[in-house]
Amino acid sequence: MFDFRMSIPTEIVFGKGEVRNVGTLMKRQADNILMLYGSERIFRCGTGDTIVSELNEAGCKVILCGGVPTNSDSQFVDKAIKTARENKINGILAVGGGSVIDTAKAISAGFSAEGDIMDVFSTLRTGSEVLPIGVVVTVPATGSEANEVAVISEHETHRKIMAPLPQCKPKFAILDPELTLSVPPHQTAVGGFDIFSHAFERYFDLRRQSRLLDEMTLALMRTVAYCLPELVKDPENIDLRSEIMFAATVAHSDMLGPGGDFGCHGLSHVVTEVYGTSHGGALAMLVPAWCGVMYHHEQGRFESFFEGVFGTGDVTEGFKKLEAFVESIGLPLDMGGELDPEMMTELTMKTGGQIGSGFRIMTEEEIHSVYEKIK
Repeated sequence: MFDFRMSIPTEIVFGKGEVRNVGTLMKRQADNILMLYGSERIFRCGTGDTIVSELNEAGCKVILCGGVPTNSDSQFVDKAIKTARENKINGILAVGGGSVIDTAKAISAGFSAEGDIMDVFSTLRTGSEVLPIGVVVTVPATGSEANEVAVISEHETHRKIMAPLPQCKPKFAILDPELTLSVPPHQTAVGGFDIFSHAFERYFDLRRQSRLLDEMTLALMRTVAYCLPELVKDPENIDLRSEIMFAATVAHSDMLGPGGDFGCHGLSHVVTEVYGTSHGGALAMLVPAWCGVMYHHEQGRFESFFEGVFGTGDVTEGFKKLEAFVESIGLPLDMGGELDPEMMTELTMKTGGQIGSGFRIMTEEEIHSVYEKIK
């Protein structure tokens, strides 16, 4: 096993009805709160009003900041930072999924920093004061509620920019599975595959060399591969929603250990930038395609993956079961002829960063072959 450092300081508050404790938890951190959220769905279903009421009852003043876009862009973040400064905010409550939580981290990092948020992300220099963050998860997927990663899009170019912001890890995260009952099946599916992919990327980091981490990671993928198709068919099943919700946090918070290849994630960011495909939807196409292109490098690793997740050590049968899993949650395996492999390969190479790490840095030819499979 390779050496690493791990810090998971976020308090996880899991269970049905736990949203009722948001006021008490937030008041420990701050009392002048910027409540950040995406769509007005949280108010239409009553969650937003409940949260505001609990915050007020705990003695918190609340400034609402809605409309966080999917793949929140830098312009929105800069405007939200201005709002936070003008209202002398001293804490942020993020209510939503990964885009909302990542936006909260960006606001926290930029609150007292010089320049705009892109300066912070490019230099990784936050201001002297970062705002404490609390989270109420309504869309489980990214694990952002308990990790240090923030991803936003540059407004002018739509390029996704990632920054590690350890000082902006949330102080607490409420995981109330009842809040996910209104999430549509498609969003459940793409979020669930994102969860699967976070464990997948770690399993294919050959530097980890740990039986314990391998078994933990396989168990999470196996759980998602079983629960997610059942949940898409039975969206009211609170037990399945509970499994998927906690799996999201476990998969991408260092609970499965650090590391990861993240080649598929690197390709996914380019696909979402160009075609507007959801992150999880892009990964559902890219993971099987990546396997098809890369398995000859370490066929034994793929045999172990297919055996541990789908119950077969036969690579051909394993590929079929992986693709069947994707189809069982209603996601496509390709772009239906819309993707241009040559153009996408050129764009990917121009990003300047490598694609992949712990398994293998992908060559230009391998990148093209993956795009060819999903075109």
